[in-house]
Amino acid sequence: MDLMIIMYPEVLLSLVVLSLVLYGINLSTFKVSIGVLLIIGIVIGFQSYYIVEDHIICWTNGLLMTNSWIIISKAIIVIGSTSLLLMGSSSEGEWNKISRDNERSSSILILIVALSSLLLVSSVNWLSIYLAIELQTLILFILAALRRDSAYSTEAGLKYFVLGAVSSGLFLFGCALLYGLTGETSIQGINSVLIADVGKILITISLLFKLSAAPFHMWAPDVYEGAPTTTTALLATIPKVGVFSILVQIGPVTNVVLVCGVLSIVYGAIGALNQTKIKRLLAYSGIGHMGFTLFGIAVGSFESVQASLIYIIIYIIMTICSFSIILSLKLTKDLIIEVSGLSRDNPVIALTLALTFLSIAGIPPLAGFLSKWLILLAGVSSGYYLICGVVVVSSVIAGVYYVRLVQIIYFPFGRADYSLLVWQKILRKEKRINLSKSLLIGFTFFIILFLMISPNFLLQITHDAAISLYM
Repeated sequence: MDLMIIMYPEVLLSLVVLSLVLYGINLSTFKVSIGVLLIIGIVIGFQSYYIVEDHIICWTNGLLMTNSWIIISKAIIVIGSTSLLLMGSSSEGEWNKISRDNERSSSILILIVALSSLLLVSSVNWLSIYLAIELQTLILFILAALRRDSAYSTEAGLKYFVLGAVSSGLFLFGCALLYGLTGETSIQGINSVLIADVGKILITISLLFKLSAAPFHMWAPDVYEGAPTTTTALLATIPKVGVFSILVQIGPVTNVVLVCGVLSIVYGAIGALNQTKIKRLLAYSGIGHMGFTLFGIAVGSFESVQASLIYIIIYIIMTICSFSIILSLKLTKDLIIEVSGLSRDNPVIALTLALTFLSIAGIPPLAGFLSKWLILLAGVSSGYYLICGVVVVSSVIAGVYYVRLVQIIYFPFGRADYSLLVWQKILRKEKRINLSKSLLIGFTFFIILFLMISPNFLLQITHDAAISLYM
């Protein structure tokens, strides 16, 4: 039994992280991190086999639990963490702008974020949820402020830290109110007594802070812009999977989630229209996408929850593909104008980036259309006709700036600006995209192109995951 406990992904990853912190100075932390995540992926695969037989496994005295929903969430986290390590692995990558020592430590920090996310999705107790969220937040604060010589990076880290502290305070206050009212700290124990309460509203708002949902989104554009690009990609993916997964499991206050979801969709569409920096634009885009997932959660039907899980999976795939391409382009100021005329310099990358942006906009037959269509289908089936109309209009508005990006990629934005970019490219030595980024871009782009043709596997695993929530 003790050996089985050690083989749980969270325990195994904790032991590896402690070993790397103590002895990793003489090791290639990147290779060790990739190897460990692959092993953990295999362990999660074995766990999924036992879940099919037993449905639910509880361990650690009711603090953590495993079911099909949690298994799928863990798999997304492990795959996303591996992708982020590959994304920042090259010697000319983002971390190299900081220092080689920080590049070594960043692999360990990403592992700790993965560990905290695994613990978060498994938690069934408010105490373990809070500890997992705090571990995640503190590591992301360090990663956001990793470029100590950059005022933007320092500002990003400070903003994330301050607003993260506000979010944590709301979470703790909500937990205190719930415990004082029910005497319970477990999620199931409180849900059996309360449907909605001030404490649950505060906890829901705290988690919406982490998802950068409107009107609690104010940190996202500044932090995305100031943080290193690899950290921005991390912020946009792994933490959101963990918070989304636990938000579904705790049974949030539906009205709060619905209002914030609709506001996020509208604000994400309108806020990105006048952006000139690509990371700020992706921040507003992320706010809109989180609005779609929250709308699916708020509808509350089996189909809508499954659609939200499908949406978050496809969103992660599209985000990893877009950030991998942005990192490979080595933009100097992260301006949208810097991708102007990319089709002349690298037609393959230009086509990949253009189709990825069109997929994010929800243009058929790309994967992004499937995710939005399933959310809208679930909303219409449950009678949310007016909100679905608002969502469709907002999606059309959001499509404007994605099409504008594609136009900039294929047609120079302006002669004066383009001539400056040409001189930049002449003075800067161009390097080929390394193998890990090429594989990452190719794999994610393949899924974006062909998921509409054969979505059966994704529909099946998300169906099994959603069913486990009702057992």
